[in-house]
Amino acid sequence: MSEDELDAIRKKYLSQMQPEKSESAQNEQVEAQKQAQLEAWKQGILRKILSEPARTRLANLKLVKPDRAAVVENHLIQLHQARRVSAPLNEEQLLLILRQLNNQKRDSKIEFRRS
Repeated sequence: MSEDELDAIRKKYLSQMQPEKSESAQNEQVEAQKQAQLEAWKQGILRKILSEPARTRLANLKLVKPDRAAVVENHLIQLHQARRVSAPLNEEQLLLILRQLNNQKRDSKIEFRRS
């Protein structure tokens, strides 16, 4: 094969790969937009149901334990959707919910003892 033929094959291959890359980039962009919309929706609900000190405490928890904060946020949103929360929750009420969720997590430990 000559250099010209190899260059033609390379160009053809690269031109075929470009649409695949752009589709992948578009899919990633759409997914990022959906994530941003979901996060904005969650923050809007949390703004409605939490007082300023409670939001600050939740933000501090999110800095230290992001996975734990996500569980608490989802729980609060579920409570709001089930209309079991009187808005706005103050910091003490948020602490009570945090303790309840923490106790639930501790109760679910399983120990294996081998003899």
